[in-house]
Amino acid sequence: MPPGSTPPLAPSPQTPLPKPPPPAKNRHAGWHRLTDRANVVGAVVGLFAFLLAVGGVVGFYYARLNQPAKTEPKSNVTALSPAELAKLSEIGNSLGSSGQTLNIGAGALFRGKVDVAGDLSIGGRLNANGPVTLSQLNVTGGGGVIGLNVGSNLNVTGTTVLQQTLSVTGLATFAGGINVGGNASFNAINASSLAVRNLSISGPLVVGHLTTQGPTPGFVTGPAVGSGGTASISGNDTAGTLNFNTGGGPPSGVLGTITFRAAYTATVHVLLTPLTGAGAATPAYVTRTTGGFQVHTDTAPPSGAVLSYDYLVTQ
Repeated sequence: MPPGSTPPLAPSPQTPLPKPPPPAKNRHAGWHRLTDRANVVGAVVGLFAFLLAVGGVVGFYYARLNQPAKTEPKSNVTALSPAELAKLSEIGNSLGSSGQTLNIGAGALFRGKVDVAGDLSIGGRLNANGPVTLSQLNVTGGGGVIGLNVGSNLNVTGTTVLQQTLSVTGLATFAGGINVGGNASFNAINASSLAVRNLSISGPLVVGHLTTQGPTPGFVTGPAVGSGGTASISGNDTAGTLNFNTGGGPPSGVLGTITFRAAYTATVHVLLTPLTGAGAATPAYVTRTTGGFQVHTDTAPPSGAVLSYDYLVTQ
């Protein structure tokens, strides 16, 4: 102790020592304890979630590795058994209703007959490797689109009615007859045999050979051939030859009467050409109707002569 200082009083043994003051309360201590506990719980939960995720990934790949390989379905066509066919026949008309649609994504192969009671709409092409039988065929093409295109032969055994124009760019061959009820326009016709009842030509007619055919018209000998005279005809309603063989004392008058097998629709025109000198020396003329003509002479023909004439009939 320094000099002059007063020593401290010693505590009395009877007086107790004062208690130290309690430490001051920290108001943030409880919050920190809660935060520490939450961090511990979060760490445990995160670890558990991580372990679950790792386990899920490992399980997924394990399942993929052990999954059996997929087999593609075979496209082999198999026949239906009798039992399966019986099941199909039991379905009958109960397979859906008229308001339902049956969609078949795969190809369908029918070995037998297929009957379609309603309309058949084909969005793609119709390929027929065999014969096609149609009771009626309506082709509605328009707008420059060809409605029916036949790349090979087209055989029609029944009647074919065409309501519109028929254009043939190649050769058209008709084994039988052809009947045209209306007008027909041809740039060129090559026919070994052509039978026409009515032919109307507005332009020039160029004919290499004109051959007529048909039955021989009716013929009656007239009195101008004389006693014992005879007559004959060869040809048809269009053209032919008349032969008059005069007898004794032939007078003037009718040499013969010709009656057509088929009458014309108007009075005909007859061109008569003499073939023999006696025919040329005996002037002859005709009177005609729609059904035939008569050969007349105003000059008595010579006896025992042959009067021959060619005739050509037009309307």
